Amino acid sequence: MHRNRLARHSVLRKTVQFSTLLVTNLHLTGWVDGTIYTGASKAAMIPGLHCYSCPSSVLACPAGTLQSILATPGFWGMLAAGRADALVVLGVIGFIALVGLLAGRFACGWFCPFGLLQELLYKIPIPRMSFQESLRPAKYAMLFLLVFALPAFLRPVAGGSGDPWFCKAVCPAGTSLAGWPLVSISGGIFQIGFLFWWKSAVAVLVLLWSMVVEQPFCRALCPLGAAWGLLGKVSVFRMRVSDACVNCGKCGVVCPMGIEIYKTPSSAECIRCGRCEKVCPVDAISHTARG
Repeated sequence: MHRNRLARHSVLRKTVQFSTLLVTNLHLTGWVDGTIYTGASKAAMIPGLHCYSCPSSVLACPAGTLQSILATPGFWGMLAAGRADALVVLGVIGFIALVGLLAGRFACGWFCPFGLLQELLYKIPIPRMSFQESLRPAKYAMLFLLVFALPAFLRPVAGGSGDPWFCKAVCPAGTSLAGWPLVSISGGIFQIGFLFWWKSAVAVLVLLWSMVVEQPFCRALCPLGAAWGLLGKVSVFRMRVSDACVNCGKCGVVCPMGIEIYKTPSSAECIRCGRCEKVCPVDAISHTARG
């Protein structure tokens, strides 16, 4: 019975994930002519990691947008002066906070395109590896250092612009869903420099890692996951484990993030995918609204 519930739930979640992927990638001609969509919808953001420069993307990435604004020349002066182009950063931070305060990392488990890609890669039937738990804190360094601090404060030239360091040096979603397609379409593979090859190496390693470890980027490196996980500890909708729990451990077996929800119902790692609810033999696990 519980296996059937899990199978039905998996179909529902994959339907939502692929529907989100389709709705956020309507500029299909971009894959043919190598153009990047710049229409009005790009002012809105997807609750997930999806590069602005992906040829088909019609929405923006919260992490990329935040970095780009913080890296603007004279950002802090413009913010102090109340200029609208700087105040947009409050809207981006508000969007990220709202998603996390509503349901923690729910968006990671249901909407994120790169999360979906990792799930699909993990279905490849090859030998598995265990995840190194010591790597989990790395995503907080990505968030606070590469998404916030360096774009906002590091200026190679005084008064000049900063750089979106997470996008520029790490983001495998940007490389695999934007960098590689655009370079392939333009035919400029021999004109690219060190940074492209560096990011390509990072992306290849993450994609290979995703084949042998379940959702490793989500666990260890995603800055959005870090932000939403922290906010999820006080979110409106959260996981609940009732006293009916018999500590059977089945929830930990199916958890893509490698956590035992019956031990830590408010874990910052939980992506609210719902698998644990469907396999619980005594229906002790549920989503609940915070009072």
